[in-house]
Amino acid sequence: MNLKRSYYLLFALSSVSLSAIVSPTETPTLQLKTPAWDNKSGTLLYTEERKQFDSDGKPGRWEFNYQNPKGQIVVQRSVNFQQDKLKPSFILRDLRNGYSEGAEIIGNKIKVFSGGSPDDPYQEKTIRVPEPAVIDAGFHFFIEQHWRALLNGETKTFYFVAPSQLDYFSFRVYKSGETQTGGRTAYQLTMDIDNFLLRLFVDPIRLTYDPESRKLIGYEGISNIYNDEGKAHHVRMEFVY
Repeated sequence: MNLKRSYYLLFALSSVSLSAIVSPTETPTLQLKTPAWDNKSGTLLYTEERKQFDSDGKPGRWEFNYQNPKGQIVVQRSVNFQQDKLKPSFILRDLRNGYSEGAEIIGNKIKVFSGGSPDDPYQEKTIRVPEPAVIDAGFHFFIEQHWRALLNGETKTFYFVAPSQLDYFSFRVYKSGETQTGGRTAYQLTMDIDNFLLRLFVDPIRLTYDPESRKLIGYEGISNIYNDEGKAHHVRMEFVY
């Protein structure tokens, strides 16, 4: 069971063409460009470019381009929060091999799909996911919803939708410490799979949050962006807003 492709949260619509999603006249409410470094060697692996199109303080659409060190876009991802901010519709497309994965809400169920590359035929399935269910970057708003409880030492569990597996898995998140960044204290959270045996094979994700804005400022762990050989990157990212 390959959970790793589905294990990166930081943050994918239905089958709409990505090239048609953003109007050239639209102005993003937030733009970020964040390098992803190899967690061990410190080598630049790719750069994530994010554009958020939010409205009245509510999340709308987030568009992502992932560029290799040569500046070429290799992966695109689009997330649409308009129906449910914890369970946004999303699609991720790897432009190198035609692979795609995503999810969308259909009634009280979720349609998941993945595949399309030469070695991975397209598949889709409609599943019923227990609550609290989280899809892709909806994890950010799950953290926001449970912020105080997490800081008070509570462990929160949720069901994370994994399109690459056409399934969902139980995860947990908890406060694991504090650190100093930019002369201020920041909170560290750890996310891992809520299964003792699987935790032996899947490394946790470590997240750092600014205490005032509650924004993600640091990420260490598995990435959903693969190298040219199809191997998952292990990255370190620092987000500057």
